Amino acid sequence: MDSSGADRHAALDRFLADNPELEQLSAQLATFNIFRALRIEQAEIRHSNVLGWLLDPRESHGLGDVVLRRILSNMLLESQTEEEAISAAQIELMEFGDIEVRREHLRTDLLIIDRANQIVWIIENKVKGRFSRKQIERYRTKVADEFPGFRVVAVLLTLISDPDADENPAVLCYNYAQVLTTLERILNQRASQLTEAVRMFLEHYLNALRELTMQDEALMQLCQTIYRRHRDAIDLIVEFGRVSVFQQVAEEVLRKRGGYEVLAVRASNVWFIPDGWAKVVPENGMKWKHLARPVSVVCWLDTQRDNKIRLIFEFSQMDDPNLRLQLVRQLHKAGFRLTKNAFKPDAVYSRFYNTTAGITDLADQEAVCETVGKLLDKAKEEFVRAEGVLGVVFG
Repeated sequence: MDSSGADRHAALDRFLADNPELEQLSAQLATFNIFRALRIEQAEIRHSNVLGWLLDPRESHGLGDVVLRRILSNMLLESQTEEEAISAAQIELMEFGDIEVRREHLRTDLLIIDRANQIVWIIENKVKGRFSRKQIERYRTKVADEFPGFRVVAVLLTLISDPDADENPAVLCYNYAQVLTTLERILNQRASQLTEAVRMFLEHYLNALRELTMQDEALMQLCQTIYRRHRDAIDLIVEFGRVSVFQQVAEEVLRKRGGYEVLAVRASNVWFIPDGWAKVVPENGMKWKHLARPVSVVCWLDTQRDNKIRLIFEFSQMDDPNLRLQLVRQLHKAGFRLTKNAFKPDAVYSRFYNTTAGITDLADQEAVCETVGKLLDKAKEEFVRAEGVLGVVFG
């Protein structure tokens, strides 16, 4: 083992052995939280569901219109944008006798229809995604058409402040740290009038928001201490841990689905060949020395730790350059996209299919499983189309 490897092992030893801060963190994270247990603390649709429930005065939380009134007025008070002819004070004095909260109506995350005051609020929820001016303007136009004569107020709710959104004077900007502060005040003031079930649910949700927005001071300081003292070990765990989850899950999905032969598992990719391809592709590969068999046409699932997973079809140099050129022409004829370099006699590697899917967390086994499955399903017809070409060339 070289000195670099020895240093890494030593860093892991120091991190894992007799680490009271790590024990404290583990104990804190072991505290039950329904949102963490269901792995929905970062899911936009789940937050929209909870907020829709809280903002609806007719729902079972027992708070009436308090949450609606406080959130809307706080949005106007805290936003950097001034909404003309409506103020936080006016919201506090309004009567909310005819409120309807809709989810996913006209593709909006949340739509609050206030018929008494002739206002419609669009809340676009972006926990992880990016803000799109065109998207929210499309929503505004559709809502204005459906509710003629109503004032339409668009709100962008983000995890943290979005600088791009601040440049749009037509959008109110609000973030989850502000939601947390407002809900904490309401819970402190109204705890006595809540049922035990509602109070516990709200406490779980607020704890999830504290972790999501990093507003839990004790937890943040503990994590900072651990990272400061054991940075090398933690960076190493993150580097290898995320990749190992991807490797394990991607290989398992291929084997469980059947119809694929896994040829290699590497640091950030899993190489395989569909059974239909394997029946016709000869062992004439020259370049991929890591494969279990020397085939020249393969597929591989790849991740570069950028929260994306790719599915790639590729072929390499062959024993017979003319056979390779024949394959290039037939793939091109079948509609697969190839670069100009693929047609050169001395070309080494050529991709003929490449598709990508985003993923929230590469360390989340369920998310990796779902994303890999989607990529394989998306490419189902491409697998068959390529198999037909391979049969013509190699059959």
